[in-house]
Amino acid sequence: MATTLQEITLTQAIAAAPSKVYAAFTSDFGWVAWCCERAEIEPRVGGSLHIYTQGYNAYGQFKSLERERVAEFTWDGDGEPPTLIRVTLEQQQYGTHVSFKVTGTGPQDEWDGIVEFLERTWGRALRNLKAVLEAQGNPA
Repeated sequence: MATTLQEITLTQAIAAAPSKVYAAFTSDFGWVAWCCERAEIEPRVGGSLHIYTQGYNAYGQFKSLERERVAEFTWDGDGEPPTLIRVTLEQQQYGTHVSFKVTGTGPQDEWDGIVEFLERTWGRALRNLKAVLEAQGNPA
């Protein structure tokens, strides 16, 4: 069975400073505020992350961190193929432009149904991140 490289990129404009968006991906309280019930985060290259919500677990490891610019980590969620996620932040006049890239490899048939699922799930999560940070009234 052929192995294929799959990538999806989602973007989101958030009226919040890059420091606030970066913290959402690199701290326990940040993840809990927008994505999960519990989080255990070691925000350093090689550090681990564990996200838990409603019986779902995801584990990963930070591969690259550039303060207020990049958070890259592996993601191995229950029932999903392992992926690499790269979050790139760019300060804009309104706040922060977020580029959220998910990359994975595996057999094509394994990815046929998962791409739409990942787009829908991460898209909803990024909209929630936007709502949470903007409700906090964080100035850009």
